Amino acid sequence: MFARSPLYPDLRRLIAAGLFAASCRSAAILPEPTAIATAVTAATAPGLRNILIQDGRAEQSLLTDALTVGDALQAAGVSLTVADSVEPPMDALVTDATSIRITRAHPLTIDADGVQLQQYSSRASVGAVLADARISLLGGDYSEPAVASALPADGVIRVVRVSEQQLVEYAPLPFGALTQAAPELELDQSALLQAGANGLLAKRVRILFADGVEVSRTALQQWTARAPLPRISGYGTAITLRVVDTPDGPVEYWRAVRMYATSYSPARAGTPVTAPWYGRTRTGKLLTKGMVAVDRSIIPLGTPLYIPRYGLATAEDTGGGVRGLMIDLGFEDANYEGWHEYVTVYFRTPVPPADQIKWVLP
Repeated sequence: MFARSPLYPDLRRLIAAGLFAASCRSAAILPEPTAIATAVTAATAPGLRNILIQDGRAEQSLLTDALTVGDALQAAGVSLTVADSVEPPMDALVTDATSIRITRAHPLTIDADGVQLQQYSSRASVGAVLADARISLLGGDYSEPAVASALPADGVIRVVRVSEQQLVEYAPLPFGALTQAAPELELDQSALLQAGANGLLAKRVRILFADGVEVSRTALQQWTARAPLPRISGYGTAITLRVVDTPDGPVEYWRAVRMYATSYSPARAGTPVTAPWYGRTRTGKLLTKGMVAVDRSIIPLGTPLYIPRYGLATAEDTGGGVRGLMIDLGFEDANYEGWHEYVTVYFRTPVPPADQIKWVLP
């Protein structure tokens, strides 16, 4: 038997060619020399394989006798960098119809942890590039673009480190104001019974930082660390009876209030003469001197009063313009006197029931 030689991969073809020539001679039929040369060349040439090389969008077909992918690419004159990706691997054996795909590496800048890394990568996703660079995303860390995204056109990948901090913040809790009766104070006197003090509101917040810059603040819990103290004002409710001397004799009173006095009469009240209530008070009486109009929220109708230089009076009427600490002194048309001044109005005894007393005046 014949040993198989690398130069003659199929010795049987050579033997067949020799036998073919001998038979032709014996039959006196000689083949053309070129035919014999072609047969010998085909039988003695190494095996060729047809492969396809895809380099990005470019493609080329190649008939090669290279044994490995690396040899085939070298034979095709394809230059590679260490970051380029080749599939199948460079040491893979080449077979007929092998398809070789080359993915070219792109320049990238990875901005992470205050450092900019310059590198080339042929990876398809941001996450794969970060994994190659041994950059991990922990907790709430994220990348821009996201890890599942394709490589950015500008080649910049930013890694954002997210950190969290919890703290307790304090804010003043405003105090309110209360008013209450103070039996130890005389009527129409007031005093500060308790100074107000702000409380303290505690709030636990979570602060998120992206690369050390605060990006959000969320309240998790709040509670009253110290309750506020209300400001308490006291108004007097102690009634003391007193006497004032008047041209009509001593007048006992239980309250004296400074009020602005005006005056009116039937013709000056603004009521049409034809009106049924012309010249009559709110209580239905004919208006005479000694009847006055008041604000009923301050002085109830029927309250006996004394006004210096006007005399004894009774609250019998109301008026649209009589509000608050005002009093309108009534006259007949014949004895009308014009009043526009402040006076002291004395509330004569008897003292009315507590529920009819306006304890705090405006």
